[in-house]
Amino acid sequence: MEYKKEKSQYETKLQSSKQKSITIYRLFRFASKKDILMITVAILCSIVIGAIQPLGILIFGKAIDTFALEADTSSNLVETVRPIIYWFIIMGIVAFVAAYVSNCCWVLSGENQTRRIRLAYVHAVLRQDMSWFDIAGEGSLTTRLVADTQMIQDGISDKCGAFVMSMARFITGFLVAFIINWRLAIVILTIVPLLAGFGAVMSFLITRYTIRIQNAYADAGTVAEQALGGIRTVHAYSLQNRFTRLYDDKLQVVLSIGVRRAVVVAVGYSGLMFIMFGTYALSLWYGSQLMYQRILDGQTVVTVIIVMLMSAISLMQLPAYFSTIIKGRAAATKLFSIIDHIPNIDSDHRHKERDTIQGHIQFRNVHFAYPTRPDIPVLQGFDLTIHPGMTVAFVGSSGSGKSTSIQLLQRFYDPVQGNILVDGEDIKESWDVQALRQHIGVVGQEPVLFNMTVRENICMGAKQSIENNSKKDPVSTVSEDQIIAACRQANCHVFITELPQGYDTMIKEGMLSGGQKQRIAIARAILKNPSILLLDEATSALDTTSEKIVQHAIDSASRNRTTIIVAHRLSTVRHADLIVVMDKGRLAEQGTHIELLSHGGIYAELVSKQAIATKCISDDHISSTLSKDSQYLEEDTIIVNTAENTDISLDHRANSPTMKQRQYRSLPMNNQYQHSLQQQRQLSSHLQSSSYRTTIYVLFEIVRQMRPEWHLLLMGSVCACASGIIFPVYATIVANVIIIISQPDFTQHQQGPFQSTNLYSILFLIIGIWAFLSIGGRRFAFELAGERYMRRLRYQLFSRLLAQEIGFFDQEENSVGALSSRLAMDVKNVTEMVITVWGEFIQLLFTACAGLAIAFAHSWVLTLIMQCMIPCLVLSTAYESVINRRFHDKTKKAYEQSSQVANEAIREIRTVASLTRQAYFEQRYADATLPSHALAQRKAYLTSLGYAFSQATNIFTNAVAFYAGAIMISHGSINMQQMFVTLMTVLITAEGIGHVSTFTGVYAKAKQSTLTTFEVLFRKPAIDPDLEGNEPKTVDGQVDFSNIAFRYPARPQVPIFNGDFHLPIKAGRTIALVGHSGCGKSTTIGLLQRWYDPISGVVSLDEKNVQSFTLNNLRSHMALVGQEPMLFDLTIRENILFGVEESNHITQQDIENTCRTSNIHTFIMNLPDGYDTRVGDKGSQLSGGQKQRIAIARALIRQPKVLLLDEATSALDSDSEKLVQDAIDRILEQKNRTTITIAHRLSTIQKADVICVVKDGRIIEHGSHWELLDLKGVYATLVHQQSLSVN
Repeated sequence: MEYKKEKSQYETKLQSSKQKSITIYRLFRFASKKDILMITVAILCSIVIGAIQPLGILIFGKAIDTFALEADTSSNLVETVRPIIYWFIIMGIVAFVAAYVSNCCWVLSGENQTRRIRLAYVHAVLRQDMSWFDIAGEGSLTTRLVADTQMIQDGISDKCGAFVMSMARFITGFLVAFIINWRLAIVILTIVPLLAGFGAVMSFLITRYTIRIQNAYADAGTVAEQALGGIRTVHAYSLQNRFTRLYDDKLQVVLSIGVRRAVVVAVGYSGLMFIMFGTYALSLWYGSQLMYQRILDGQTVVTVIIVMLMSAISLMQLPAYFSTIIKGRAAATKLFSIIDHIPNIDSDHRHKERDTIQGHIQFRNVHFAYPTRPDIPVLQGFDLTIHPGMTVAFVGSSGSGKSTSIQLLQRFYDPVQGNILVDGEDIKESWDVQALRQHIGVVGQEPVLFNMTVRENICMGAKQSIENNSKKDPVSTVSEDQIIAACRQANCHVFITELPQGYDTMIKEGMLSGGQKQRIAIARAILKNPSILLLDEATSALDTTSEKIVQHAIDSASRNRTTIIVAHRLSTVRHADLIVVMDKGRLAEQGTHIELLSHGGIYAELVSKQAIATKCISDDHISSTLSKDSQYLEEDTIIVNTAENTDISLDHRANSPTMKQRQYRSLPMNNQYQHSLQQQRQLSSHLQSSSYRTTIYVLFEIVRQMRPEWHLLLMGSVCACASGIIFPVYATIVANVIIIISQPDFTQHQQGPFQSTNLYSILFLIIGIWAFLSIGGRRFAFELAGERYMRRLRYQLFSRLLAQEIGFFDQEENSVGALSSRLAMDVKNVTEMVITVWGEFIQLLFTACAGLAIAFAHSWVLTLIMQCMIPCLVLSTAYESVINRRFHDKTKKAYEQSSQVANEAIREIRTVASLTRQAYFEQRYADATLPSHALAQRKAYLTSLGYAFSQATNIFTNAVAFYAGAIMISHGSINMQQMFVTLMTVLITAEGIGHVSTFTGVYAKAKQSTLTTFEVLFRKPAIDPDLEGNEPKTVDGQVDFSNIAFRYPARPQVPIFNGDFHLPIKAGRTIALVGHSGCGKSTTIGLLQRWYDPISGVVSLDEKNVQSFTLNNLRSHMALVGQEPMLFDLTIRENILFGVEESNHITQQDIENTCRTSNIHTFIMNLPDGYDTRVGDKGSQLSGGQKQRIAIARALIRQPKVLLLDEATSALDSDSEKLVQDAIDRILEQKNRTTITIAHRLSTIQKADVICVVKDGRIIEHGSHWELLDLKGVYATLVHQQSLSVN
């Protein structure tokens, strides 16, 4: 009840944090004093830039008055105008300096703050306790790190500066209007509340929908990360279509919210434009009335109108910039709530440090239930005292609380009731979490190695580096001799030295076998030399010989320290000082191995179930078995060692002359493999070619893919054309208004309802309606088209990713974090090209065409003179675009690398926490962000030059226009009307062209993202799932491996099979493969499933090359249960049903029968939601044994003809293993399927028809259990090492 209350309080707090948005001011909470100084300078400079033009209008108005009075009479017009020209030049210089300083400061401060936000977010996530990860339901944490921080950066960087500048221009314009004449200004001011209210509603709705979109895509990102993280399971069960549909369902939610946001954006933008033009209509009408009343003169009204024009342009820009800030605020609301969340078990909270501890452990009346299942008790009154130096083994059925007790000791969770004491002190009250974990070494049943070198992985356990400096590189604190000694103890030194770069080899997905990973994890724990050692199935993935050696090392390492061992393989715990038998969360029995056997209780029964028969009933049994099994394997294809030539030493092969010859042997590739490689090289060359990277190609591909949205693109383009004409027409009307009201005799003539200024007021209103329809239509059409295309492109990209061969995911650049980031950000950038670039480009193109056409029609000479300034604008914009593009490629790669570090740390949080390496991973992430940070700083200095030039050029254009216009009027070439129409239209056009820089950066990012996205979309997998082939409805199950040569693509220097591997398996037989870790046992499953293709040789099913089958059909005849079961964050029912085709009709009774067979039905029914219980990410809500049994149920419900068991019972307790093994045996007795089983626990394979011992890439022994015992070779030795005597 206490935990349920805690959970409820947490969820309430989480919900309230979701609803409460932060203020815009709080966006800058991570600014340092230096950043605050830069922001202050940036704000001041942005205000200066914004205020320059409205302040210059005062002089501009005087110039208009001068032109109106002296244009027809004075020959000194040029001299009269000259001071105005000087003021424009001064303002241009000031604008250049202010623009450069402001842009630099905004970008630099934004980059600094965003980096701190990213670091704080990673720190906050790694700081949380495990219950937070179980309960919070945060969606994709890595996706938030990439996407949300980018939104925040946009909101506090140069876009914020542009908002300040536009706001300053808008406000200054109104102030100037008040200074000139308050009567006219106050009429305009009455519209401001309407604008403010409209903007506030728009802001609220955009924020609301943006947050919903972020949360919705976080759910979609979680689906993608799960599928990519469990890609081998996805391939084995052909789950690509199901996950793409599940992903698409989540994307559909994103789309539906995006459509609503598109409506809000369209109505908001167009509504503001309508209000703006309505304001012009009102101000012109009222101004003319004041003129008739002799209150104002024409110069004053013109000046106010020009000020309003400048303010109008600024007002038009405000929503776009403000929308960016609002999106940043929405992203920060969620991100900051995570950063601010203080966990109940806080690894940052400090108690006193302890150099050494004795290792005295006490569990006192401990009760516990997981936060996600508070109604199901896991521990119920658990009491146990462990004295210093004791080795204590926990045994019992899966779910009895063994692993849970270890997690409680590490303070991953706190007990609901009771206490856990270390050295007599409560770990909750008196112990620092980090200090406690520093003295505890852990090796789990599913070993986690990080994406770093072997050396770095081992050194992660170095205790001295934690005590000295937790952020320091652990490699620098450990000597080479210490590393090698730990690895020799863990029996992994030899295979590490055979890796391509030895200890400096980068560990990649699928590179090492489970046993090899386990031994490295053990070496890591040994190197730590902890006072308390926790071994949770630490040797479950080891072969028997390695297990025996490692067990000796563990026994040696356990001396003088407290050791707790959780084990299902009882041969590993028989020498423990105390064996504790747990049952349903309680201590059922305790004692030594001998004592518990003598009691004849639960432990004795477990031992009997794991006993391996070493004596047969009679010799007749052996002879009959020999004659029976001799037909299973052909003697000419299998090499069988006799007792005399059997080599038991696993390390002897390094010195074998034959082995040395094999290692340097060159093997020819088959034609198909060569053809596949050639295709990939050609594709890679094509992607890098200049033709692929052309702008036209990028646009053509996007347009081609957007065929379903062509009608929207057409609608948006037409509306963009219409909206592009608005401001040139508006400029023409303003110029004509200036001419009319500047005439001295304006007030002497009465005007009708549709004459003079009344007519132009009506025209302003018509333009407002026009703007509402055209701009609203453009925004809605392109936003909707973008949202639809983003959904479809993400779906297509995800589908193509799942279609790639496993070797693709072994490449370092294709980690889960990098691919998830590509789905989140690259597709979004591509869509920005549709939403932002296309519409703006078409609008500006028509603005330029219409403006220049009007200008040329009135004065082509003045237009050409003013056009001399356009190249400056174009060059500055082009320069900015080139710099953006050049740096974007580099920064994108740098960000992906840093994302991989964060993604790995978050994904493997339990291992990171147990190693107390949060600070190290934070520092590693910080170091990974340094290259991108440095690039962003250099980019800020360079791109600011282009921005400054574009700002100054607009003002210099005014100076040129007035000077040239004055000269031409003086010479009688043009009149005042021609000059002002030309001036206004060219200025509007120049202003529009200047805004090209606002989306050149967007285009640069979109283009690069398009290239990387299309690279995947067009990539043809080396093993193509769409290639048609044989599709038999059923198969007999005859399997054959012939002359197999194979090397993993990620490490081509290391041969697994050198052409000597032969294994024929007749249909309906059970073949067991045994041997040391890394000998190639699991590789056979990968080849049969076609995760990889052999370099040479043939893998066949029913005498047909597996490459001749359609890939999904081939895998549909097989079912796999791996040694590290992968369950997805769905319900138990959904996970089990992943084992069958969707077209198959499976009833609830079928599911329950299968689960009974797998001995998991009772456990499931005891859960609150039964089969509808969610298992958590990677099955985190279940124990290892429970996950394995569900995985077995998933395989058995498939009713495969070929059953592949890769350590399928390794995580089961003896009781469950016996029941599951009996179930599997009953299925195997039906002789209607072929079974290939890989096992280190030899008791599980005694009844196999044939057992094959694999060594040095070939089979050295084969036969039945009895045959191989009689041979007295390698297998017999392994059996002897695992034997447990009941008596």
